[in-house]
Amino acid sequence: MNPSAEKIFKMKFAKLTIMLNVIIILVAVAMLAFFGLIPVYSMAICIACLVLAVVLSLLFRSHYIKDKAWLMEQE
Repeated sequence: MNPSAEKIFKMKFAKLTIMLNVIIILVAVAMLAFFGLIPVYSMAICIACLVLAVVLSLLFRSHYIKDKAWLMEQE
């Protein structure tokens, strides 16, 4: 892999890592809200976090497929 492709790979990997971490945090906050550990608007926060997590998961999946195809072309 040439140096420019390696830099691109690092950025793509960082993007996917951050997206996955945000998905995990959103699900965790939704669970906290669902079980009542967030006292105000708990169900609204739970639903909003779960919807955002699903949307971000779909976006993550599409980016992952594109980045994996790009990586396979580099080999």
